[in-house]
Amino acid sequence: MNKKISLGIAISLIAIACAVTFVVTMTVSLNIYNEKIAGIEHRTEINTRIQEIDAFVRNYSLYEINDDSIKSGIYAGFLDGISDKYSDYYTTKEYYYKNMLDSGILVSLGIETQNDGGYAKVVKVYDDSPASEAGIAVNDIISYVNGQNVLEIGYDKTEDIILFGDEGAKTSITVRHDGEETTHSLTRASFEIKSVKAELLDNGILYFAISDINKLTGQQVQASVDAYSIEEIKGYIFDLRNCTSGNYSSVAEIVSPFVGRMTIASAVYRNNSYQVIGETSGESATSLPISIITNEKTGGSAELTAIALRDGAGGKTVGTATMGYGTLQEARAFSDGTAVEISVATIVPEKPESVYNEQGIKPEFVVEYTGIIEAEPSNYADSYDVQYKKAVEVIISIANSNTSN
Repeated sequence: MNKKISLGIAISLIAIACAVTFVVTMTVSLNIYNEKIAGIEHRTEINTRIQEIDAFVRNYSLYEINDDSIKSGIYAGFLDGISDKYSDYYTTKEYYYKNMLDSGILVSLGIETQNDGGYAKVVKVYDDSPASEAGIAVNDIISYVNGQNVLEIGYDKTEDIILFGDEGAKTSITVRHDGEETTHSLTRASFEIKSVKAELLDNGILYFAISDINKLTGQQVQASVDAYSIEEIKGYIFDLRNCTSGNYSSVAEIVSPFVGRMTIASAVYRNNSYQVIGETSGESATSLPISIITNEKTGGSAELTAIALRDGAGGKTVGTATMGYGTLQEARAFSDGTAVEISVATIVPEKPESVYNEQGIKPEFVVEYTGIIEAEPSNYADSYDVQYKKAVEVIISIANSNTSN
């Protein structure tokens, strides 16, 4: 039996509902307003203080003012304040160089350096680059560039000359090696970054050393696999030590020859929306054993590669815990070619329990090693690289177990 309410009660209920809605709406709006006002006041305070500092410095500083350096410092300092250790500010040239590295193609002399007492110490020489062909090696000291003393022009200008220039342009570099100085005339050239080194060991293990991950890394892994017949291969080792990259675009391509059908991961944003990061077809899944070597400098897309090989192909992890760099970065470029990059999402692998952000990947076989990574994988018997040797042992053990079964 339906009960009826009077018109007066109905009107009262509607009025109460409207009042509640009004109060809730006003409360939310007031909170948003207060937050915006607080933000405006805070930004006004920052801008005012910068103007005060600028006036004081320009009127009284004993030293020369470099406006470009001031701007870069302000922008980089802003990012320091957001507690995002993977955020960065790039000058026009730095952003250009970063995009070249991500693409896998460099127009370069093929050298990367660090400041060593004012000189430029070579810390990386790219294979098949002008520097490599000239015989320049890691730990060489660059003392002159284009006839200019590095100590006189400063490290920053020296690095700028080394890193940037048009293809075909010549650069003179004087290098000190074992106490002797040699001057090289290098022609800046375009070359593919060899991020993958592969070697088939005598025991049938195909060893991959991945130094960084860019858009061509997956193609290089596939080319290495195609170079051998499947009958020759007894297992795989992926050496991901010291490989740190935020470029996730190649992970699915890297692991596709080895894993079953899987979604590599999703990027989950702060509003809980998500975007899939790579999928594999599962057409090339392997039944061969896999070892993955990691250390504390294995990060980002290298960590996701390790997880995909572990979860998708039963790979065994060897070494020490990884970085825990499990966020996706997004860059915003500006009209002058500068850019900022910040973390915008958390990387969540296909198996949510495999999330590695902040906690890293704990290897199944923990092996501590602080020595030099084995440069010649075929040198197994005499190697001091215990992480590499353990990875080989794991593959052989699994292969023998599979054979006996």
